[in-house]
Amino acid sequence: MTASTILSIISAVFTVARWLISYADQQKWMAAGAAEAALKGIQEADAAISTANKARADMRDAITRNPDKLRDDDGFQRPD
Repeated sequence: MTASTILSIISAVFTVARWLISYADQQKWMAAGAAEAALKGIQEADAAISTANKARADMRDAITRNPDKLRDDDGFQRPD
């Protein structure tokens, strides 16, 4: 083998290694993005659940303070 052939083989090995490292890095960033999106979704769901729980607790407290208002029109009754 000549020195040129050996250098070509070494260059090819380094090119493949560089591509593999780049691919692994890209996969890492994609996984991080997916995890970030999942976290955002979970935080939004948690905020919605907290809002609903607060509304439920407020209504429970209002009914406890004044049980006669339980059957009052809240604007969400069916039209029939």
